[in-house]
Amino acid sequence: MSRWLQGLNEEQRQAVAAVDGPLLVLAGAGSGKTRVITHRIAHLMDGGVGPEAILAVTFTNKAADEMRERLAAMVGKKRAQVATLSTFHAFGLALLKDETQRRRRNARLVVFDTGDQLACLRELLRRVDLGRTFDLGSLLQRISGWKNAFLAPGELPSSDDPYDEAAAELYPRYLEQLEAYAAVDFDDLVCQPTKLLEGSAACRERWAARFRYVLVDEYQDTNAAQLRLLRALGGGHRNVCVVGDDDQSIYGWRGADVRNILRFGDDFPGAQVIALERNYRSCPPILALANQVIAANPERHPKQLRPTRHGGVKVRLVVGTDGESEARWVALHLKQAVERHGRGWGEAAVLYRSNILARGLEEALREHGVPYRVFGGAAFFDRKEVKDVSAYLRLCCNPFDEIALRRVINTPARGIGPVTVAKLAAWAEATPGRSLFAALQQAPEVLGAADRALAPIAELVALIGKHAPLLRGGGALADQGRMLIEATGLRGELERSSPSGKIFERRWGHVLGLFDGLAAYCRRVERPSLADYLNRLALFSSGDDDAEGPRDCVTLCTLHGAKGLEFPLVIMVGLEEGLLPHDRTLNPQANDLDSSGVDEERRLCYVGITRARDELVLTRAARRLIRGRAQDRQPSRFLEGLVAEDFELEDLSAPPPLEDVKAMVAALRARLGA
Repeated sequence: MSRWLQGLNEEQRQAVAAVDGPLLVLAGAGSGKTRVITHRIAHLMDGGVGPEAILAVTFTNKAADEMRERLAAMVGKKRAQVATLSTFHAFGLALLKDETQRRRRNARLVVFDTGDQLACLRELLRRVDLGRTFDLGSLLQRISGWKNAFLAPGELPSSDDPYDEAAAELYPRYLEQLEAYAAVDFDDLVCQPTKLLEGSAACRERWAARFRYVLVDEYQDTNAAQLRLLRALGGGHRNVCVVGDDDQSIYGWRGADVRNILRFGDDFPGAQVIALERNYRSCPPILALANQVIAANPERHPKQLRPTRHGGVKVRLVVGTDGESEARWVALHLKQAVERHGRGWGEAAVLYRSNILARGLEEALREHGVPYRVFGGAAFFDRKEVKDVSAYLRLCCNPFDEIALRRVINTPARGIGPVTVAKLAAWAEATPGRSLFAALQQAPEVLGAADRALAPIAELVALIGKHAPLLRGGGALADQGRMLIEATGLRGELERSSPSGKIFERRWGHVLGLFDGLAAYCRRVERPSLADYLNRLALFSSGDDDAEGPRDCVTLCTLHGAKGLEFPLVIMVGLEEGLLPHDRTLNPQANDLDSSGVDEERRLCYVGITRARDELVLTRAARRLIRGRAQDRQPSRFLEGLVAEDFELEDLSAPPPLEDVKAMVAALRARLGA
């Protein structure tokens, strides 16, 4: 028996050993999904498959890094590095760069992250008067949906919805701007490689020959474009293994299509299906509840989590009188768990469907001295100072990057105001083939010889002109980058704008951390390129959430953000109609695309339940203050049909028993001397 088949249960062994042909591994929560993927890759290598022929893709950098670290511990760092283990977007970027270089030498390629996309739309809205204010995120969501459906601007379905109409008006202009900036967005990193593979048999055969074995993690989260990419890449050799769980498909609101995993056999006929049902995470009472909740969903692969652990306490259901009562109970229960039962603060998490509940929870936790962190805070690469530095570096790589230029043109303040920028931009827009940076270079002609902004503009142009060749050269990039940023005056601006020296040191530390990362990248890569490093930064800013606050504390997190996490103690709050399932699902609005169905809300509830290892508490409020009005609340439909004997119920909203009332009255009379 292969050494990589040892120590696995029967279903895991089958999934690892089924080498050739399409395979769907239904990996239930806590069933050892990552273990199966890494053992399968190691088994392929031991069976004679070169690591360079293996591609494994997932959705977050964190998951890809974890996969790589585990594999390195199994087969050695050198062999693990040869295999391609990456996110969909990182793989798409690599394919796009390879094919672009094959066609055009020294072609530029800039990756726009979400902030850049929104900035681009904001600028387009400034130019195009649509008669009202629009939410940029909603417009971008529509454009993203059209791109992933491979719809050109002239192929959009008709709609009377004002957001659809506005997005349709901006869509062709957005595509033109990306082309003008020599930029691609995250959707392009999947859609453009797919078009290349589908449109060229030679390209398709080249990449299929390169990657003869393809694995996909979290397959339930794939969208239509990612499915097409997978079919184009692996449809020939059909050595495609996908691992996922339809019961944990919770991202329909951002394009994920649960039908991909439900109908895998239709896309890859003859596929073998193996279900991993043994759960190594949670106690039996928790799994009993999870199985009962998810069984009500009509469209799913039949499977049931089976516990490998024994014992465990009953799931507790707590009904608060109101939202404040619920939050106060949560805080006191957490203190009790630590002070009486020996748990650490970091062993507990409070999960909620909507951020509307977070404020009340935070107030109660602070009031009772419970330390906490909010998971899903600002990611490192989304911090302002890091984005500012990145923009300067991007501008040195590509003077056509107008988003980067607009970000730094007056950062730090140098006397180039919005009126001046508008004049320069108008000149560039009116002159075919001219960029905003070209307008800066021609500033005396554009603004007039007496304009006060000419001096700072000339300084900025000279700054970029001096440092751009050095940063494009590939030598000592981190040192050259630090010299550039020192010359901009950003450090002084940060020091002046920081409320305290401690905050300044932290913010400047973020800047230095960026250059430390650049230096580490240069040590790892044989031919370092600043443009390549910046594109990697854009990819990292696309996915993995960071967390604010120390680690030895309670985690507050949305149910969506909790995917992939687990805790000994989990408290799920707000189990009410309108919160879980969310009101947007029950009453979808015409301009709201976040209405993915009650089935997905049920899956979200299931994901929350299965985050708990030892203890699970569900809470709701009998009344809650919603938008300033106290409202009676109905229990979530996901609690319907559950067997009362399986719960420990604590109803704080119910009136006390008559005997208790009589006893309290008697005690009061005694104290009053009645």
